[in-house]
Amino acid sequence: MEERKMEDLMIDYVEGNLTGELKDHVEKTIEKNDEWKQEFDRLSGIMEMMDSTVELQPESSLRRDFNTMLDEELDDQESAKVVPMKPDSGKWIVRIAASVTLLALGAVIGILVTKNIQNQRELAALKSEMQLTKQLVISSLQDQTSASSRLKGVNTSMVMEKSDDEIIIALIKAMNTDENTNVRLAAVSALARFVEEEPVKKALISALETQDDPVVAISLINLMVQLKEKEAVESLKNLLHRDEVHEAVKDEAQLGIFELS
Repeated sequence: MEERKMEDLMIDYVEGNLTGELKDHVEKTIEKNDEWKQEFDRLSGIMEMMDSTVELQPESSLRRDFNTMLDEELDDQESAKVVPMKPDSGKWIVRIAASVTLLALGAVIGILVTKNIQNQRELAALKSEMQLTKQLVISSLQDQTSASSRLKGVNTSMVMEKSDDEIIIALIKAMNTDENTNVRLAAVSALARFVEEEPVKKALISALETQDDPVVAISLINLMVQLKEKEAVESLKNLLHRDEVHEAVKDEAQLGIFELS
């Protein structure tokens, strides 16, 4: 009985019909009781849905099933030769039709509300997971005491389907300045996933002329050739005229120029 009374109060509260002590009572109950909080969310969702959506019609299959049922019932009445329907007996048809419509409407609204709540929860969980991943990548790349930790950070960034400005900046820094060759190479591979983005492409091409690790420089040249990136040709030509550049890098640059020209 108390539960039914509380449910009625909850409906009045959602509709904005409560004031004073009753309103305070409902708000405190919602705040302290998770089950009533869920009920409040459900009722609020239904009210919003009914206020904002267009009129919903029952599915065609429900209408067909009802019409079939009605035709069969009328046929049975005719074959049994029952007493003809009184003028006001058609009211039961209207009531059945209304019941079917309300049942279909309630089912549709329930499905929509449940799906919307589920989507919101999944989106919130995804955002939380992405934020944790980002924090892990950034903190790992900043760990100058452990190359394996920084390498783990780069590898973790590979699971992110969309680029993030902070992570991109951290990967570019790792590619250009990390003291460990493996970390630099991993950073190049991670950045290559977003090469279609102009800032990333420019950073990779720029690294051709500033990279002081021969192994990483050759990896960058091969990447430009693989991507058929003709904008890198000028940077490759500049490598040929620098005395401090390793001969193996110059040889690879010369081959890259040939492939891209």
